[in-house]
Amino acid sequence: EASKASTGSLDVQMEECQVAVLLEQAVGEFEGRLFEKNIDVISKIPDEPIRIMADGKLLWRVFENLLNNICKYTQKDTRVYLSVEKENELAVVTFKNISAYPLDITEEELVERFVRGDKSRHTEGNGLGLNIAKSLVELQKGTMKLVIDGDLFKVNLAFDKSV
Repeated sequence: EASKASTGSLDVQMEECQVAVLLEQAVGEFEGRLFEKNIDVISKIPDEPIRIMADGKLLWRVFENLLNNICKYTQKDTRVYLSVEKENELAVVTFKNISAYPLDITEEELVERFVRGDKSRHTEGNGLGLNIAKSLVELQKGTMKLVIDGDLFKVNLAFDKSV
């Protein structure tokens, strides 16, 4: 899947999606795992729908990868902040969490294949999740940007809003 995503050889079926609805559904799928770590999800979702052109299955996979990372790498007993916002002609989806492990790595290194922020390998994983997510976002004509500030880990996804 990582190879197909990075080479653009996945079939992409673009259609109008309500990004916040898809995000809320994905969070619901991870409710149990988040509860086990006592992670509160604070969501900022606008009342009015924000629509983008995306492949719902691929966008689901992106949300799934990011939420899976949140479950694996977020400090227990903390909060995760999720938001969907309009910024000019863009729909921006943001994921913010506090890492359970020191993030002594750059944003660029973290999205490379087979690289993990948890260099001590305390957790499971192969280091492909962020790389796949970035490739899938780009296949849908979006952008994915990581921001690391101390132990704060932030992912911004941006897509053109559909009219």
